[in-house]
Amino acid sequence: MIQNLPNILTLFRIVITPLIVWFLIGFDAFTIHLMAVILFLIASLTDFFDGMLARKFKVVSEFGKFMDPLADKILVNSTFIALNIMDIMPIWITAVVILRDMVVTVLRWGMLTNGASMNTSQLAKWKTTFQYISMYVGLVFILMGHFEVLDTLVAWLEEWFVTETIFILTGLITAYTGFDYLWVNKSFLLSLVKGKE
Repeated sequence: MIQNLPNILTLFRIVITPLIVWFLIGFDAFTIHLMAVILFLIASLTDFFDGMLARKFKVVSEFGKFMDPLADKILVNSTFIALNIMDIMPIWITAVVILRDMVVTVLRWGMLTNGASMNTSQLAKWKTTFQYISMYVGLVFILMGHFEVLDTLVAWLEEWFVTETIFILTGLITAYTGFDYLWVNKSFLLSLVKGKE
């Protein structure tokens, strides 16, 4: 059971994502939105624990190596799209997040099928941190929107570009790490180009 727990958590994150999106965009009730935020919190915690448990119990698998980042991308991209649909997240940032993840996933898959190991970007953790901060800020804004008494606070945050600053930093760091992934793995990309010549 222990050896399968990390993969179970990874698959759980994939399965729960559509429910989070449905609760966010399919309803306009505080309790349902609160449930979506709680489910997102649980899903984001599985992102932390699946890798940690796999390393602790030494059950790291090829399945886990591929599915864990894929599950992360499904959760993150889906949540960004939901926040964009709800007019919380700017569309250009959502587009940057999705495009960057598509490029990195294709690169990872290409290297995996060619027996090469991917060099990870040292800034990837910063990217993940800012993305989760942005998503939580967006989700909290959704919850705050259910209370008229908080309208002044929401307006103040928007007036001083607090949320915009966080979102823009997230977009810029996400884009930069995408280019950084291409740069640190340029030897593989160059070998593909040379192989086609």
